[in-house]
Amino acid sequence: MPPFERSEGWTRSADGTALFWRAWRTPSPRGAIAIVHGLGEHSGRYDHVGAFLAGRGYDCWAGDCRGHGLSPGPRVHVDDFGRYVEDAGAFLALAGGRGPLFLIGHSQGGLITLLRALRHPEGLSGVVASSPYLAVHPAAAPSALKLKATSVLLRVAPGFLVATGLDTGVLSHDPQVELDYVADPLVSKKVSPAWLRAANSVQTELDQGAARFSVPALVMAAGDDRLVDPAAIRAWAQKVPTDFIEWPGMYHELFNEIEKEKVLARVADWLAGRARIHGQ
Repeated sequence: MPPFERSEGWTRSADGTALFWRAWRTPSPRGAIAIVHGLGEHSGRYDHVGAFLAGRGYDCWAGDCRGHGLSPGPRVHVDDFGRYVEDAGAFLALAGGRGPLFLIGHSQGGLITLLRALRHPEGLSGVVASSPYLAVHPAAAPSALKLKATSVLLRVAPGFLVATGLDTGVLSHDPQVELDYVADPLVSKKVSPAWLRAANSVQTELDQGAARFSVPALVMAAGDDRLVDPAAIRAWAQKVPTDFIEWPGMYHELFNEIEKEKVLARVADWLAGRARIHGQ
């Protein structure tokens, strides 16, 4: 396993927004990876992912999207997911130039990853989407009352933050994951109505643009996900020339499940296959 060094710092998105990043770098990488986190969380929750992949020869960079973690901006609020796509572009720019370039995203980050690949396929050797937020699971769907309240807020206060109502008990079968998530001061537990509208818009864009999706992709669903709908992920993957894996019995956070090493090893194998195509 090659050695690697951790580092951290700041960069800027296309519109000048400051973004915090963490990196795990190896002296002679076989490729480079940018990692995009999920809703309300941050790059620090992916330290073990960056370390695992750096230990297999990849330079890894993970950043906090605007309004998440240490990056400034209104907490979990955007009018347009294109802003997150630009943030992912900034992380890719940090990672680029050292072999094949990959983008990995989880949940909200999986949605951003697929959207980035659809809108800006150039330069990407492949993408990995873990439990991408292509549709909410029926068990986590907002009530009619909450939908009505959201509709009102969209007209009068689109940036007003409301509780996500996230069931933290179904993040992972590892109880420590929930304890750490709840106690993490950098994890946001609220979201704006504008974010919800923006997410719904790009879900539709990805569905309608499936025929144009051209970047090699590994798409993974958690069989017992109760936050994101695995059926929607499966249906989308069937429209696109992707490699699709459904992990039976696993909860939403595949990279934090009890058997996460198995998931990470599968990701590493897929990346290695793509890197070989590029002579690395």
